[in-house]
Amino acid sequence: MSLFILLTLLLAPLYFLALIIGYRWRTSIGPRIVQCYATVCLVIFRVRIAAPKNRCAFRNVRRGILIVANHSNFLDIFVLSSVFGGAFVSKAEVRNYPIIGQIASLMGNIFLDRDSRKERLRLIKTIARSCSDRIIVVFPQGTTSRAAEPLPFNRGIFKAIELNPEISLLPVTLSYREEAEIAWQKFQSLAKHVMQVSSRERVHVTVTVHPPVCIEDYRGRTSADVCSMVEQIVLQPLKT
Repeated sequence: MSLFILLTLLLAPLYFLALIIGYRWRTSIGPRIVQCYATVCLVIFRVRIAAPKNRCAFRNVRRGILIVANHSNFLDIFVLSSVFGGAFVSKAEVRNYPIIGQIASLMGNIFLDRDSRKERLRLIKTIARSCSDRIIVVFPQGTTSRAAEPLPFNRGIFKAIELNPEISLLPVTLSYREEAEIAWQKFQSLAKHVMQVSSRERVHVTVTVHPPVCIEDYRGRTSADVCSMVEQIVLQPLKT
């Protein structure tokens, strides 16, 4: 736990440097810096990743992909960042977290005020535009949930592909062997959740990368149809 805090504090100055060098460099270099940071954090938390053989096909891809994954706990962000890099869609409150908020900005994260309908429309347009330049990662469930009782996907995110049909959706499933012990409990603070995870001797996660979904192959279907299809792809492995 102390190593995680130290590493996080050491990364903070890079955020202020990124602010100086500007947005374009920040969105290019920031995610790569955070990708290295995430990899080290996984070592600190003793996380062992069973990554798919086909991840190499996507590791060097830097744009045009919208990764859609289930959300169980805070390790999800480190796992996906380590494997793929990219920026995340985060709730607006994350921006105000000490240090963590700055790191999220360094990644080029897109922040969303979930209580504002106007903000949700802005988010869809931002995702559609940003995917042309980089990889974006979204958790359509909106928050964490247990594998045994997964929350449904929010179809709003999928409207981005109607605005930018060149986007390829990449469904990804995260399966934790110790999911019941490390799932983020309702009303649990971030600090307590981190302590809960760090108390584990070892955490095992399997990253399943499904075939990409190209909207060109699904002409005539609505974003709700695509949402339902991708939800089934992502959540199905959790039922076995």
